[in-house]
Amino acid sequence: MDLNLVRTFMAVYQCQSYTKASELLALTQPAVSAAIKRLESEIGKQLFIKKGRGIEATSKAHALATKFQFALDTINDAVNDKNTLSVYCAEIILHSLVGLEQINFAESPRSQSMLFEHLREQKVDLVLDVATIKDSAFVIEDAYVEPLVVVCAKNHPRIQSELTKKDYYRESHVIYSALWQGMNGFEQIAQEPVEERNIALTVSSLSSVLMFVSQGDSLGLVSQSFAKRWEKQLNLAIYPCPVKLDNAKYKFIYHKRYINDPQHRKVRQQIIDKLSKKKPFMEWMGL
Repeated sequence: MDLNLVRTFMAVYQCQSYTKASELLALTQPAVSAAIKRLESEIGKQLFIKKGRGIEATSKAHALATKFQFALDTINDAVNDKNTLSVYCAEIILHSLVGLEQINFAESPRSQSMLFEHLREQKVDLVLDVATIKDSAFVIEDAYVEPLVVVCAKNHPRIQSELTKKDYYRESHVIYSALWQGMNGFEQIAQEPVEERNIALTVSSLSSVLMFVSQGDSLGLVSQSFAKRWEKQLNLAIYPCPVKLDNAKYKFIYHKRYINDPQHRKVRQQIIDKLSKKKPFMEWMGL
């Protein structure tokens, strides 16, 4: 018997709805209905009957559900025996999380469409990033918030003790190339009208932002913890951004299939506990 038929049956049985099961499985409703009909054909019994606007499991369905659940639990226990989850994480906070047990971290792909495609295909179990989506198949939860700061070389010829808004717009900038809804990160989170910046260089990673500003006279914009992580090694100066910005808001994104998964919940809590130990902004800046 096709294991996918069993999984589809259990989703319909638990949801008591073809529509909800299709959302849970990220399948179309006709595909779910066809799978149930195929299973009914194989066993020669009807599994669900219409009741009002919904459906109701037959006695045969109840009997199968008990046996199928035991079989699926056995399979899942075997597959998850190593208790390791695959997690995509934004580069800018990845440095804070490497080393946590039961997690294989990888940097999030720059393409948001690829990120969500990998979630659907179960190539990754969890995402921690600023990306978001309106899709009922996914759960999106707040995970961590931190402000962005401006970085430059400590020996910058014009910026030494403070950074004003006039300074910020006068200087050149190294920016990260990723776009969200057609805007770069600065435009996306600005809380006031912004002026056009002088872009000296556009790079494909936030690590490159730090590397290039440390070797020149340009400014960069990164998260506070990322800046502090490399401050001494790269001889960086760090300043609060003089332009009013929203905080960087990192989200957990995962498929609904993991809502009640205890291992998945444990891993999310591990990440939150680790991030909650990071120093607050005022302490970082020595204020």
